[in-house]
Amino acid sequence: MVDVNRVRARAKVTFGLSVLAAAAAVGWFWYQDTAATGLVLAVLFVVGGYWEYRRRLADARRAAQAESNVDERDRR
Repeated sequence: MVDVNRVRARAKVTFGLSVLAAAAAVGWFWYQDTAATGLVLAVLFVVGGYWEYRRRLADARRAAQAESNVDERDRR
């Protein structure tokens, strides 16, 4: 059984970790005097994290929908 709320919570945590990694990248490369590299890497982290967040939510919705279709079909 798919717990959509649990999947959503885990997706939020992983997206938060991506944002944290982006902030760390900006900070590290800013310290190294190559801020542009840090900003590009941060954008990649955030965009990739958001992409994964949306994919996880879509997968959970599809799984829940398929599960409800099977349950509905079994009731007939």
